[in-house]
Amino acid sequence: MKIKGFAINVVVAAVVMIIAACGTTKTVTETARKPEKTAFADTEAARLKFVRNVSDRAMVQKNITAKLKFRVKKGSKDISVGGSLHMRRDDVIRIQLTPMGLFEAGRIELTKDYVMIVDRINKQYLKADYNEVEFLRRNGLNFYSLQALFWNQLFIPGSDHMRDSELKTFDVKLLPQAICSIIELGRDKMNYKWQADNKSFEITQADVAYSDGSRSKASLQWKYGGFQNFGGRRFPSQITITGTSSELKGGQSITIELALDKLRNNEDWEARTRLSSKYSAVTAEEVLSKIMSIK
Repeated sequence: MKIKGFAINVVVAAVVMIIAACGTTKTVTETARKPEKTAFADTEAARLKFVRNVSDRAMVQKNITAKLKFRVKKGSKDISVGGSLHMRRDDVIRIQLTPMGLFEAGRIELTKDYVMIVDRINKQYLKADYNEVEFLRRNGLNFYSLQALFWNQLFIPGSDHMRDSELKTFDVKLLPQAICSIIELGRDKMNYKWQADNKSFEITQADVAYSDGSRSKASLQWKYGGFQNFGGRRFPSQITITGTSSELKGGQSITIELALDKLRNNEDWEARTRLSSKYSAVTAEEVLSKIMSIK
């Protein structure tokens, strides 16, 4: 397995797509499960109740850790690697990549203050402030937005927590005869859309769409599945993230699949990565040039 070279570049590309891309939405599609008929009326009170039910089923744990199978696909490239996921609410999201479980090849760390990508093999790292990324700053996407996507929750762009008074901000399309109903939010050139199960109120898909009215478009779609009982709630063990951008070579998409195992509420781990002086910093421009050249 060639980790050095393309593998590290594609992992970097995947992370940048997660934090900088945004996504077009898909329409609700039928699945093998036959939806049960529900009797809720399409009223303002019913729409607000639906959003509140979706919001209330969010995880309450402070920490989520898991074994991880990390898969990245772009064009003809398809790479899988083992690893682990460590998340501490309102603090950090970390993905560690360990091929064959023998050594750590790379690390992705998202905190409230910065994004860091570490290439252990080439002793390089990228560290950037959220405010340095114009797209994120302009559209209110920050650590808390990304945290909500990883934690399978609703979010308000630019807000650090979901408040009950903000639930009225969402537009809701109740679809009682379908499996899922739609929750939507528009902000300037952005559109956010969630599909939530009518019975369990679990978010099964989240889409973020960006378009400036010309040729500049990008997409970020999160699909959730394999929900497991965890801490009195249910958390997805399968997360598929697909990012597309008009800036990518050939208009290709990047897909990341996260398969989680052995979910735990483990607090015994360091929340910040510390690097020795042997590591050299790379710039965002260098990273972007690598992304644009991947076929």
